[in-house]
Formats: sequence, structure tokens, C-alpha cells
Amino acid sequence: MSHPIITTGLDIGTTKICAMIGQYDPYEKKYQILGMGQSSSRGLRRGVVIDIEEIKQSIIKAMAEAEKHAGVTVSSVSIGIAGDHIRSLDSTSTVAISHKNNSSDASSPVDESDINHALESVKNINLGVDREIIHVIPQEFIVDDQLGVKNPLQMSGSRLTVNAHIVTAAINNVKNLVRSVQSTGLNVENIVLEPLASSRAILSEDQKELGVALVDIGGGTTDITVFKDGFVKHTEVIGYGGSIITKDIASILQTSFQEAERIKKSYAWASCELAEKAGIENITVTSLSNNKEIQLNSYQLSQYVEARMEEILLMIRDKISQYINIKTLHAGIVFTGGGSQLKGLCQVSEKIFHVPAQIGYPIRLPGLETTEYSPEYSTVIGLLYCNNDKKSNLILTRKDSDSTVWGKLKKLLSEIAKNLF
Repeated sequence: MSHPIITTGLDIGTTKICAMIGQYDPYEKKYQILGMGQSSSRGLRRGVVIDIEEIKQSIIKAMAEAEKHAGVTVSSVSIGIAGDHIRSLDSTSTVAISHKNNSSDASSPVDESDINHALESVKNINLGVDREIIHVIPQEFIVDDQLGVKNPLQMSGSRLTVNAHIVTAAINNVKNLVRSVQSTGLNVENIVLEPLASSRAILSEDQKELGVALVDIGGGTTDITVFKDGFVKHTEVIGYGGSIITKDIASILQTSFQEAERIKKSYAWASCELAEKAGIENITVTSLSNNKEIQLNSYQLSQYVEARMEEILLMIRDKISQYINIKTLHAGIVFTGGGSQLKGLCQVSEKIFHVPAQIGYPIRLPGLETTEYSPEYSTVIGLLYCNNDKKSNLILTRKDSDSTVWGKLKKLLSEIAKNLF
């Protein structure tokens, strides 16, 4: 019988860092959560590292709490990457299927080497010296003229074409993220684009087939993944998240971010019309100026929130509509992440997108407390799943030089991408 595998996800967000330690039973093919820890995130802005030492201390705190609850010590983690430096594009490449025998037959069965050759070939694009590919996600294979092939292995043909979605990142931003984790003594086992991780924890195969946009509203960024016909059609990271709304409230009311976040979660609606229908509530806010109290109500608060939320949703709509007709997303829009918990978000979304909207909750796993079964934990749970998609022996250690680390990282990311979907 196989021994259980300890696996750890580390979601390094703009407003919070969350570590989750799980146990995977390869025989039963089941996960169990052993422990979770979180801390306020410092040193990150819109998904980009601005202070390695501050991130280090936040990671140490989150990991210590998770290890205490789990009763184990871990040495390696899977981490998510986001930030408005993420870019994506589509690429197509065709290669000849190699002949494995001396027969006169013009076609041959596709094997792993042919698939690897096609996936390597599709990466031959000009990105610039400051960018690197972090994921190559096959959208569709074509064997000769046979379209829509999901797995071409053992299919006969003479040509293999792959249409792929390629995700790129700024090299130095990835290095700084890895270095932040390594500075705590941890090894980086996997790096996964955060919206892809979230999709593993939330979306069903039916939703991906019908067409769905997963919108993960975090603190500093909003991550978008679009699926259609079972394939990833587009990924995007927007440099705005829920914290911009909190900042608006704090600035207008001249109160602390903590106080602004409290009243946003408790009283704010995505539109003032919905706030009025729900019943207007009076709010008392402590001002930063001489601790004076400010009086307002939920309708007024929602007016501040509505303008910014509408701006973010319109930005999301414009990004998605560049790549797909939103009306063809028959499974609609699925919101997740901490920012998705704003009251009335789905109602406002349906008016803007004209497709159904819902809040996406992560897979419920044994050991997960009810309070932790929340959209804000979608990414970290998804990282646990991605961690077991491809177990690699390419572990990045603190002793590796930058060039060695990046060389290993490129190879590792290429392997992970093949197994994401």
C-alpha cells in the first residue's frame, strides 16, 4: 500500500498569506487537510514583491501556525503567482510525426516524444529579454485534419499540430518571489498561476465544457480564467482587487484600513439600490482625526463601493470579450476569492455580463473547518491539487545560484503545465 504524501500550498497574496498543509493518499486518491495558518501580507503590491524581508516574516508566521496545527514540519511548498506583470498569448505549431518503423505507411502513431516536440516547438516566439514562459497549456491538438483532439497519444497521422495558450511573467518578479520563499528555509517545489490553481479547486468538467469565466477577486489583483469546450481559452491578471475598494472607503471617511475593511464586509453592497432594498443600516466609524466618530449609513457606503466595483466589472468584461463572446459562456461567471464576498456582487454582475453569475466555493475536504470553507481559500486548496499533478525531483534550494534556479524553474514549469488539465 502507498504511503500518504504530505503536500503544502502557500498562497502569497497582497493582503494575506495563507499556508495549508494537506495529506494525499495515492491509494484512495483522497486529500485531507492537516493544518492551516495565515498572516497579514506585507511586502507585496499588486502581486509584485517590493520587500523580501517583510514577506519572509509573514511567510514564517503563516507556516508556523500551519505546522503547529498539522503536527508536522515541511520543507517544500507549492506557491501561486499572480500580479499585473503576467501576460498571455496563443501560439500554434505543427511538427512531423516521427516514423518508428521502416514500413511504407506514410502515417505513424503519436507518442510522447511527438507531443513533447510539438509543445517545445510552440514556445518558439519572441518575448523579449525580460520575460519568460511559465506555462504552456495545450488548448487543442490536431492530427492531420482531425480537429479538437484532447489527447493525441497513439493516434495515427503524419502531422501533429498544437494550439496552445502561453502564460508569461517578468523574470525578475518570479525570481524575487522564489527568493522570498527560499529566505525562510523552504524549497519551492511548484509554481502555478493562481487563477489556474483556483480553477482546480472550484470548477467542474461540465462547467469547463459549457464555457465559464472564473474571476478570482483577491486583495491586490483580480485573476481571470476562461474555459470553453474543456480547454483554457484565456488567462488574465488585472492589477486591481478588493483592497482598492477598502482604500477608497478609508480615504473618503479618513479612517484606518482596518476600520474600512470591517464596515465593507459588514455593511457594503455592490450597489446602493440593493442596499436600500435590504434595509438601510446606520454605521458608526472611528475617524483617524482625534478618534472622532463618523455617522453614515449602508446606502451612502454602498455609493462609494458601487462606482469602483462597476469599474472593475467593466474592466473584466472588456478583457474577456476580447477573446470570446461572453454569451457563449453557458455556465456563466463564477466569482471567488475574498473580494467575491461583497454582498450583491452576482446581481450587479448579471446586469453587466448578461449571463448567470454565482459565487464559487472550493472543494470541501476532510479537516477543513466550516469557517475555512470560503472563496478566499480557493487558491491555496487548488495549489494542493496542482502539487500532486506532477511530482518533480527538481527542488529549488537556497544554495542555488540565480542562473541555476531559473534554469531549473523553466524546466519545472514546463513539466507542470503539461499536467494542469
